[in-house]
Amino acid sequence: MTKLGRIAVLGGGPAGGSAALALARGGAAVTLYLPGRPGEKPCGGAVPEHVLPRIAGFDPASLPAVASPSLRLEDGAGARLDSALAGIRIFRRHDLDQAIVAAASAAGARIEPRRVEALAPCGGPLEAGGPRGVRAVRVTAGGETRCYEWVIGADGARGLSRRTAGLRPQGESVGLGATLGGPTAGRLVLSFPFLADSYSWIFPRPGGVSVGIAYSPEDLGDRAARAALDEMLDRHLPAGWRELPGSRYRYPIPVYGPWTIPGVRRALGQRLLLVGDAAALADPLTREGIRYGMLSGLWAAESLLAGEPWRYPARLEAELGEEMERADRARGLFFSGPVGRWMLPAARLHRGVRRVLADLLACRQSYLTLERRLLREALRP
Repeated sequence: MTKLGRIAVLGGGPAGGSAALALARGGAAVTLYLPGRPGEKPCGGAVPEHVLPRIAGFDPASLPAVASPSLRLEDGAGARLDSALAGIRIFRRHDLDQAIVAAASAAGARIEPRRVEALAPCGGPLEAGGPRGVRAVRVTAGGETRCYEWVIGADGARGLSRRTAGLRPQGESVGLGATLGGPTAGRLVLSFPFLADSYSWIFPRPGGVSVGIAYSPEDLGDRAARAALDEMLDRHLPAGWRELPGSRYRYPIPVYGPWTIPGVRRALGQRLLLVGDAAALADPLTREGIRYGMLSGLWAAESLLAGEPWRYPARLEAELGEEMERADRARGLFFSGPVGRWMLPAARLHRGVRRVLADLLACRQSYLTLERRLLREALRP
């Protein structure tokens, strides 16, 4: 792989770990820089099972997980629906991240447990002519500097990769929640309180639960969001849950939007391939991002291994563009529009609608055919 040169990956989450694993298996000289401590998020760790086999060289079978939990859906009008939820596996994020990093290391990736402090052009001034204007990237970590031909930025919505590319946050949602140790939940709960475009959740995890609420800060304030989450948790968790140990979070959710592909293209001009949250790839409707983090890490690695990194933005757009545009349009229908109002009552009456919802939550149902399939199922006797 002398033609490819050395590659650095910043960030050891699902996106960075998947990229480093694919590169190492492809024979690249890859260094994976890990932050000072592993990340955690309230709902991070739920992965569609059909995505896992795509991470070649990674076997999650030995990891503690909650597989295919039962599901309760509820809305602001008091409607409830209990159902099965097949095809989802929920990991502790710490376990998942470490396992993918370990697989990358076993495949030959060099692991550097240091946070990267600076990125700069290496070997010449930064010019405006795209990737050819930068011959390499200087990575400084722990006071040591190395030059790499390419860098994959998997260091999150507020990471150094985005800042180096001059990208500002746009259109972000907020996740507010906690990972609580101690209580066990017999099911996964999703609650739609009819407050703007928010929804809250309880995810059962090995050794506890992850809880949270996602919302758009321009439409719903933190106080109202916290109150809606607490009210839901009071109904589903044991008394005294507020005093349970565990970290509390408020974190940005960088959703896919018209800023995503232009931002990825801009970063490419500095030999930075942004993946996962650093690329703003979260689903605009569900705000789910771990699946797209893994897949984008693979796509970035594949473009480098093929010697065609400039094709990476086009790959993202082809794979996700139309799907995410449909998700954004569906947001209004689901949270404050007619679909959200009749979704649970219709699902209780129609087995076909229940199947559509189950497939959507397990990431098997495309947004491209969602409205048509929902309407078709609702009209069936």
